[in-house]
Amino acid sequence: MVILFLIFVLRFPSLFEPFWYGDEGIFAAVGRNLNLGGTLYKDAWDNKPPMIYLTYAAIFNFFGVSMFWLRLVAAVVVLATAAIVYEIAQATIGTRRALAAAFIFGFLTSLRIIEGDLALTEIFMILPISLAMLAAIKRNFDYLSLAVAGFLIAVASLYKQVGALEAAALGIFLFLTAANFWEFIKKGIALTIGFVIPYVVTFAYFASKGLVNDYIFGAYTYYRIYLGESPKYAVLVNISKILPIAAAIFYGLWKKFRGKKVETSFLFILWGAFSFLGSYFSGRTYGHYLVQAIPAISLLLAQIRFPNNNNFFRSINKASIVFAIFFFIPLIFLTRLLFSDFISGGPVNQIKYFRNFVDHATGHKTLTAYNDFFDSNVNIVNALADAINQRGAKGSSVYIWGDLPWLYAIVDAQNPVRYVTSFHVFGVPNGREEVISKLLASPPQYIIRGQSSIGYFAELEKLLNARYTLSVKIENTQLYFLKKENVF
Repeated sequence: MVILFLIFVLRFPSLFEPFWYGDEGIFAAVGRNLNLGGTLYKDAWDNKPPMIYLTYAAIFNFFGVSMFWLRLVAAVVVLATAAIVYEIAQATIGTRRALAAAFIFGFLTSLRIIEGDLALTEIFMILPISLAMLAAIKRNFDYLSLAVAGFLIAVASLYKQVGALEAAALGIFLFLTAANFWEFIKKGIALTIGFVIPYVVTFAYFASKGLVNDYIFGAYTYYRIYLGESPKYAVLVNISKILPIAAAIFYGLWKKFRGKKVETSFLFILWGAFSFLGSYFSGRTYGHYLVQAIPAISLLLAQIRFPNNNNFFRSINKASIVFAIFFFIPLIFLTRLLFSDFISGGPVNQIKYFRNFVDHATGHKTLTAYNDFFDSNVNIVNALADAINQRGAKGSSVYIWGDLPWLYAIVDAQNPVRYVTSFHVFGVPNGREEVISKLLASPPQYIIRGQSSIGYFAELEKLLNARYTLSVKIENTQLYFLKKENVF
């Protein structure tokens, strides 16, 4: 209970952050659109599987559009996951080490340096993954627990695609521990059946809407653009991604065929290897990608034995040394290379982050200065929301050309198109043609052109000049309203 309380204290400032982070804003805009009657991928589009939008929609449906409640739910998810990590460790490596694992997990997932305080896909998906591992371990990997584990891992992958990788870790562990090949096949089938069920339901839903192709493109095919953004040393990076998995598999096979017991705790090694692959999978290097690996790395760190007698050194053999080299060194190398900006301070320095909160809470910093600490667009979004609300236009049709997606949710805007940020319009085939045809067919009451828009949209400029009047200008962001003669 003390550890859980400390985790909550670390996350407490996040409850009072403004509407600022772009990905959260996109999830919020799409989730709010769903609550207003929209259909995912048809009326509201983003390049993620459906669970994150359903989660945001549920939170907003119960509590309204509120950063406090959004982050409080995220905090509860982290606390629940910490308790599950404790239960996993207690069942495998003892109570004292379980306490250490829970603390390490909670501390790391609450740090700004890996954006752990944000309500992103990784925070939500590690709960079902951890619960899947706990279910399998507690019931000694029987058929029912494996089916449940497969189901939960599939749910995690419906938050983020790479969540499915943990199923491979569990499957390889089943092979290493099975008494015979037939037992492995039966357990593998149970795991697979559980994994398939959520996808059958998901595909059936989108098939009933005629949106299977839209779902596949939005949730999976579009993801390919991330894979083409690898940093320098691409060959070395790609090899390093696989080395920990190869090291874990070969070390497990060595133990199995030498007649040594592959203990349940070995699952943490496989889990760690595949979860780190998920963190490194794309060519992009956002700090929150590392969250996926935190449950496994917490369990691995809690297992560390410090040398205090000769038996420790006698237990070390050449195989374990080779494994350690090919497992840990690539992880350290990749984390340092790919996430150097976040490890060295992150997008919002941790100490400055707490100082910003304390200064504002004690009245030493204005709300404007507090908001600016996170993003200069925060105050612009608030000013635009005020301008729309003052005109009695909350709930009106609004289109934003730029990267201000939180505004859609804050003012209950009816978006006439399915894209909530300009970079998606440029990122999908025929995006601009689709948008302008929608705007011409059903002109929104307001169009906002933000300073952070990506690229020049000539057709939109023509529409603004012909049918709209500039109403408000806030820094480099303009709010246009539809001329009365163009209201149909």
